[in-house]
Amino acid sequence: MLKIRMSSPRQQAQTKRPASSVAIIGGGYTGAIIAKLLVERGPRHIEEVTVFEPREHLGGGLAYDVEDADVRLNVAAHRMRAIPGAPTAFLDWLQTSGTLTVDPQALTPEGIFARRRDFGRFMQAQLVPHLDNGAIHHVQQTVRAVDRQNEQWQITGSSGAVILADILILATGHPPASRPNVIDRLDPLTAVRVSDVFAPKAFHGIGKSDAILIVGSGLTALDALTRLDALGHDGEITLLSRSGLMPRPHAGGGFSPFGDFRGADLTSARKLLAEVRATIADAEAQGIPWQSVFDAVRQHAQELWQGLPMRERQKFLRRLRRWYDVHRYRMPPQAAAILAMGLDTGRVMVEQGDLASIIRDGDDLLAAIETCTGEASVRCRHILLATGPEYRDYAAHQRFLLAMQREGLIQSDPLGLGLACDTAGRSLTVAGTPQATLFVAGPPARAALGELTGVPEIATQAANMVDRIIRCCARETRTIVISPSE
Repeated sequence: MLKIRMSSPRQQAQTKRPASSVAIIGGGYTGAIIAKLLVERGPRHIEEVTVFEPREHLGGGLAYDVEDADVRLNVAAHRMRAIPGAPTAFLDWLQTSGTLTVDPQALTPEGIFARRRDFGRFMQAQLVPHLDNGAIHHVQQTVRAVDRQNEQWQITGSSGAVILADILILATGHPPASRPNVIDRLDPLTAVRVSDVFAPKAFHGIGKSDAILIVGSGLTALDALTRLDALGHDGEITLLSRSGLMPRPHAGGGFSPFGDFRGADLTSARKLLAEVRATIADAEAQGIPWQSVFDAVRQHAQELWQGLPMRERQKFLRRLRRWYDVHRYRMPPQAAAILAMGLDTGRVMVEQGDLASIIRDGDDLLAAIETCTGEASVRCRHILLATGPEYRDYAAHQRFLLAMQREGLIQSDPLGLGLACDTAGRSLTVAGTPQATLFVAGPPARAALGELTGVPEIATQAANMVDRIIRCCARETRTIVISPSE
């Protein structure tokens, strides 16, 4: 007898994996915009967004959570494209919130240059609805430790909070300012007369006519100059700069970016410099200011950076970086006017050189400056440190980052710009392998991406990162094939 065995049809069952949780360390602009985009773009795939930030409010960070009403953004409001998909959001907020009514000084021929703290208020307003409805959880603690637990990230806060997350984003922003070596060798009585400009009481105790030495000549130094002017200070001020270069002014007239640097064979620092110079010459021949050329360079900066071989990136940083910075990061018109007045009257002076030593001489401090022609000295009552952030060995600035580096989870990049990651922001292990659930956002990712300090560039990176995370977290329905036993 012939027997025919036929299997019954296979059954299919469908199931969905649970949504993912995301933890963000750092609640300045970078962390805040990422949190906002995650809850708005991925409500079906992102279950929980937690932000570790010790400040009371999210969105401000060191740059924008400031009490001083006098320091201003160095970019006009219409260029602060802070919210992806809504490029005029900040400008609209300024005009509808009444901010410009109480700050008419923001209006200049070069555009609206708002106060830094007002941008912080704007970002806080963006987060409030998501905080109120619980979509974003703000843990007001610093991070003490980050560990791996069963394929998740365990983040432990300084006051004991413990959060488990499927995805971790490091949005730790700028590290502390670099400090001249001489500062660490000062005796206590001398050291108390030296303050970081970001310290809460940096300007307390400064007399109206006290002579001041500001170490640094970038935008932070100009913020200090602006603050002193607002306090009615009329004493002598010396700005100490290694290069002698200072941020350039903005141009009026509302010119658009000029020049197209895409597709050009700009594979060396020398070629890039030559192309920029040639484009500036073309612009000036047409009555267009050089600032418009640098606005175009900024638009293409990431593509240009990523097209440079490692040795050319090193050459750019060594030879052209400071020149690029002073043309790219221009000073707000209000600060430019204060600086010009100080230079014209002789109250403000610029000294080029390195700080060699500081000694007390009666009630004064005597700072020795090593210059290219010898040694000079500056007599002052107070010294304000306005040096740039110290990005070299980035992970060493926070204990939990240092521990992660020792475990091989992250590494400082070899260019000294932040943390090693790929162009998607995925952190690289010591073996150079990108990690699918660990991301680096904002300025610490500059080594891979290039230009990543301004708000528009960070906003673009944040949007791309969020979209990638959501795609990865979009746990598609899994089909489970069940074959009945014969």
